Amino acid sequence: MTFFSPPSGGIPMNSTNGKQENVEVINAASKPRIFRISLRIPITLVATAVLSSLLPPVLAQAPVNDVVSWPSGLLLLAAILYAALGTSPDLLWEIEPVTGFFLFAGLPKISFATMRRADWVANACHYIPGIQSASGRSNFWVRSSEVTTEARARALEKVLSQLRCTTYRPPGTPLDEKTWSITPSGMLTKPTLVPSSPSYEIKCPLPIARDFLLFAAIEYHTFREWEVQIYSKGSMVFSTNNMTPYAIIDVYSEEEAIQVVAAQMVRRPHSQSPLRGMAKKTGEGKHGPYALDLDTIDRNIPICAIDFHSYAPEGHKVSATLSELGRSYFRIVRYLNDNAPRDIGLSGQIARIQVKQTLWIAILGGAILDSGRLTIQNLPGDWWSQDFSTTDAYLERINAIVDLLEPYAGTETQFNDLAFSGGINRRSAIPFFIAGLIGQIIVCYFLTVGTSAGIWTSLALANSLYAGRLTDWHSIYYSKRPPATGNDQPGMKLYLPGSPSKEVMVIATFDRSAPREGPGLRSGFFLSIFGLAAAILGAIFQEQTRATLSFSPITPTPPWVVYTSVFLCIGTTILILSMLIVQQLYAKTWANDSEFPTRMMAYSTLPSSIVVCALAVAFRLKGWDHLWPVLDAITFLSGFPLAMIENGRFFGVDENVLHLVLLNRWMMGAVGSSLGSSVHSR
Repeated sequence: MTFFSPPSGGIPMNSTNGKQENVEVINAASKPRIFRISLRIPITLVATAVLSSLLPPVLAQAPVNDVVSWPSGLLLLAAILYAALGTSPDLLWEIEPVTGFFLFAGLPKISFATMRRADWVANACHYIPGIQSASGRSNFWVRSSEVTTEARARALEKVLSQLRCTTYRPPGTPLDEKTWSITPSGMLTKPTLVPSSPSYEIKCPLPIARDFLLFAAIEYHTFREWEVQIYSKGSMVFSTNNMTPYAIIDVYSEEEAIQVVAAQMVRRPHSQSPLRGMAKKTGEGKHGPYALDLDTIDRNIPICAIDFHSYAPEGHKVSATLSELGRSYFRIVRYLNDNAPRDIGLSGQIARIQVKQTLWIAILGGAILDSGRLTIQNLPGDWWSQDFSTTDAYLERINAIVDLLEPYAGTETQFNDLAFSGGINRRSAIPFFIAGLIGQIIVCYFLTVGTSAGIWTSLALANSLYAGRLTDWHSIYYSKRPPATGNDQPGMKLYLPGSPSKEVMVIATFDRSAPREGPGLRSGFFLSIFGLAAAILGAIFQEQTRATLSFSPITPTPPWVVYTSVFLCIGTTILILSMLIVQQLYAKTWANDSEFPTRMMAYSTLPSSIVVCALAVAFRLKGWDHLWPVLDAITFLSGFPLAMIENGRFFGVDENVLHLVLLNRWMMGAVGSSLGSSVHSR
């Protein structure tokens, strides 16, 4: 959701003071100070020439000579250590070659029954229908279908006790009393309007969270200057002429609510409602009027696709029929009438909808639990909370959020500073996709030809060239994928109040996507496929390419480089094992369902690391260095269980352990690469 504010600042138009100040500045700049500044240039040049003539050239050349003289395997080992240690784990996960194959929609994903029994715990939790993945720090997921109807009603009641979906202000321009009048509750109504049915006397049911969601969708992104006329049975039943922006229309039946909703759907972009295209422009003015005949509209088919996510795909949009929208509008209006300040309208105050607060009332009240994802994070929590039921966990978190938002409730500017949205930018990227693939092919091929890098290592290093940069360069999808950080996930977000670093407290999306999950078709699949093919070809035609391009002979890697890489790989494995042992001795949760991803991570990584190191030593002692591709294959295949768990996304595990695990995988690639580069040393 994007809200624009006018730019601030600018150049003051005080001609007298401005001219005087400018003259003083020019006069000061035109004094001998310019001569003193320009004199520094020849002094610097002379000093540089004198110093350079006195210093021996070897001082400047020595570091370069040292690096060039390194064996290629040693240089590669240093590059791997530097790249892996200095890169965050989430970025290493994006670089990991094997994950690319699992970013392509439709490939098989592993789903385990134990995932459906994971507990809610600690710092962050994801409420997701069915079972999807979780990610980040201390992340566990909750099946949102287990949040009961009673719990949702209690959550909505708690939210409504603090947040407000309306504010009351005088009209910005004088109200046209011939067209509109203000009710005692602050809503607009026609001066001669008479209830068209006795339904107003029937007690209207209290609104649910989805009613507030649709109420926000009705007002969101409307073109308020447009005039729309709604017709039924040959006569005009409603018009937005001279209607105050953000005003709420008092209605006495669902039929009247449908008339208001239909007008609001016409006043919006084509992509958000088909009613926009069904209305006919009857006037010559820029803003209408537009006429719509309700008798020609099917009220039971979806007539809106409201995008709260900034150009989000269809699955992220709010969809509803005209009947559903009218029913929700009627319920909210009756609720606001019952809870409005006494006789607020008699003082000239008009009730205006606050879209952001209304939207978050719906979200926190449970409107998206059946089809979307609600992520709550950066709030206090501990392991004692793992025994909470889903209902207790949800209510506890909602209460904590609402208590933090209490000082901002009912305020327009302060609350809007906490709420924002981020999504996907529409951009055509086909040329960059082609250029990115060509670059990936060239880099992977010459890494295997010109260095001692193995296939896995070549692909990992080539992927690192794209990590953290604009993915438009190598993405066939029409959008820019958001960065792989928790705060930049697509969706609506609430900042943690009082956080100096603006940490995100809540993230909400309208589909069942996993955290950090981007579009269904992402660049990792193509980069991995083309990069892997280029690396394999580079290994096959290494000798021919080097001879054709007159490369220098391969610098053989001494045996101690192979053993050093083996030692570092085993050392990383021991560090991971020790951290897991210490954690589990303290927490005693190894056998819990919530620890399943951690167990799979350990089972797929640690034994593979030991096998790679053992085979490297055995091949070196036996003189079977030419079998180094076996180590590369084990490294590659050992990552598949790691990537397939939780649908191939960034899995829930301690970040320190995960960093060591991914570092261990890079060291496994270094073992294979260093062994391969020692083939020519015998």
